[in-house]
Parts: sequence; structure tokens; C-alpha cells
Amino acid sequence: MLAEKMLRKHVIIIHAYSLMSVLQRKIVNVLLYEAIKNKNRINHRSSVVVECCIPFSNLCKAIKFNSRNTQYLKEAIDGLASLKIEWNLLKDKIPTDISFLNLRILHGAPTFYQNNTINFSFHKIMLDLADNPSIYGTLDIDLQSDFESKYSHALYENSTRFVNLQKNKVIQLDIFRKILGVQENKFTNMRELTRNVIVPSIEEVNDRANFVVNLDAVKQGRKIIGFEFMIKNKKKPIKTGITSITDENEKIYNEIKQIFGKLSESILENILQNYPKDYILEKIAYTKTYAKKESSGFYPIAYFISAIKYDYKFKEEYQVKNLPEKIIDYKTQWTDQLTHLKSDLAHWERLLSYAKSGNNESQMTTIKTIILDCKEKLQQHYLQQPNKEEAR
Repeated sequence: MLAEKMLRKHVIIIHAYSLMSVLQRKIVNVLLYEAIKNKNRINHRSSVVVECCIPFSNLCKAIKFNSRNTQYLKEAIDGLASLKIEWNLLKDKIPTDISFLNLRILHGAPTFYQNNTINFSFHKIMLDLADNPSIYGTLDIDLQSDFESKYSHALYENSTRFVNLQKNKVIQLDIFRKILGVQENKFTNMRELTRNVIVPSIEEVNDRANFVVNLDAVKQGRKIIGFEFMIKNKKKPIKTGITSITDENEKIYNEIKQIFGKLSESILENILQNYPKDYILEKIAYTKTYAKKESSGFYPIAYFISAIKYDYKFKEEYQVKNLPEKIIDYKTQWTDQLTHLKSDLAHWERLLSYAKSGNNESQMTTIKTIILDCKEKLQQHYLQQPNKEEAR
């Protein structure tokens, strides 16, 4: 078995706010790991600079960067030298008397050589805080490279500090937004924050990480003022694969695999345990009807999961038939359908942002086509808004 690559970071450089992309977050952790493990790093006398180097191909492999657009990756690395960061948001004890006000991720711009090598520099303080920290979170370098969203990555990294703690941690709402990297002018409404940031992040972390994150809202009256972190280690299953699926569900398992390709076992198990067989088959049929196949030849898994979660229905199910004596509430039906259409659009727009962060051109093209279709459906739906007489 390959040895796991683990990075311990002091909590004051974990609980921080910046505008780093998910790609930059992955890069930072890989470069820190390499700098600490690299015995050939250069520490200049009478200088706070520590120079390190890494083959460019090794970095690409470590962050699972499969695009040929290496210029995009180089610009992401270069941007780390000028990115302003607000450190130590949870006000933990700082193990140094040096101010963090102007500390950047990289101490100076990196150099890219023609022999496929990157030369980069860290401030000595930065390496000290990742070399042998007193209070830390432990990150899996290989695992962190799998995250698709910067919010999910931030939730994973910030949660590592609370694993195995004897008590839960309460974080104020404004600080919670910052540690997830949410800009001040984005998702200001709690419903938007929950739908676009919190729920997708928890789902991705709980699917990929070796622990489970639970967040409980802390309220003052009816207003949410913070969240309580509850982190638990996952229990490793004894059985894996098809052997852990009952005969009753094996037909559904095989059909999902044939239609959607490989699906995470934890997600699949959640679906099979929490939804009836007929309901799952209905959502498979719905996805095949309304979603388009991806370049891989499979239908999009994300669309299928959304159909299950939000109970997407065929248009015919919204039409009330053979009920002449019963009043039909067209307004409610129209509003419900509007909610589904908006949720659909938001889902695909979120996937587009993930595709953009990974610079996946083919996926971006496919998703943009679906988004145009969603917008057209919304426009048509607004034209069908019932008037006052129909709404009665």
C-alpha cells in the first residue's frame, strides 16, 4: 500500500479568509507538504525566505490537474504571492510575536524554468506553522485534491481541526462565512447560503472525507447567528462493493451503474436506504427524459441526485385531470413548478462554476447548453403565469 501523504497545519493558518480558488487551495497544501519534506530547501542566512523547488509535472499530478492549459495553472500559482489573507479568524493563541498582517502564502513570485521545475519561496513563519504545530488540523494531500468546490475544500480543511475533540465548536455566522471563503456581497440571504454553499459542501465532504460533518444552526429568536460544528469519524464498513447490496436492490444498482456510470458507494447506499425502489426508478426515468448524455456516454449523476432530493416530477403529474367538481389551484401549481425550474437552473450554474475552476472545456460547453435550456423553460413558464381568474 502507498503511504498516505499527511500535512499538519497550525490552526491559525487553517482558519483564514482569502479569495483563493479551489485550485489555489490545493496548490498551497501540496507546496507546503513538499517544502517540509524536501531536505534540499535553502534557508538564506539573515533572511526569512526559505527557497524550495518541485518538478512541474509532480505538482500537476499531486493536484490532479489534467488540463493542457498549463498557463492557467502557472497564473494560479503566481497569484499566491500577492493574495491578501486574513489569518487566525478563531483567535487561537499565536506561537510567535511577529505580526501576520502582511504575511502572504508565497514569499515572492515563483520562477518557472524550462527544465520543468518550479522554484518557490515561503516565509520561515509559514513553514514553522506547518512543520511541527502545537494545535493543528491534519490534511490528506491526495484526498484534498479531489474536492471540486472551494467551499467544500474550505469546509474539509477547517473541519480537520475539530476531529476527535471532546466538545463541539460554535462559530459565529460572519466568521463561518469567512472560513468558507464566501465573499461579503455573495449569498447574503440565508436560504441562498444554505442552498449554494452549506448543503453542497457538507455533501461533498461527507462523501469524500474519513469523517462526517454535521452543522446545527444556532439561533437568536428566529435569526441564525452561527453554527455548531459536530465532527465524527466514519466507521469503516467491513464489506464493500456489490456484496454489501441486498438482492432486492441489486437490479437498481446495476441499472444506475449502466445509466450513470460509477457512483460513490456512500451516496448509493444513502439512496438505497432512504428512498423506496419505485421512487428511485421513477427518478431514473425522469433523468433519462429531461437530461442529456455527457460526452462519456452516461447521464449526469448530479441531475439524478437532484431529481431524487427535490422530487422532480414529469409535467403530466402537475396536470389535474378528471376533477370537474374540485377547485384546481393553478397558482400553487405554477409556483411549485417555478421553484423546481429555478432549483434546476441553480444546480447547473453551480456545476458550471466547478467546471470553470477545473478548466474543463468540454464539460463547460455541455453545461452551458443545459443552462440555456433551463432559462428557456423558465421564460416559457413565466409566460404561462395564471391570471387572477385562473388562480381562483
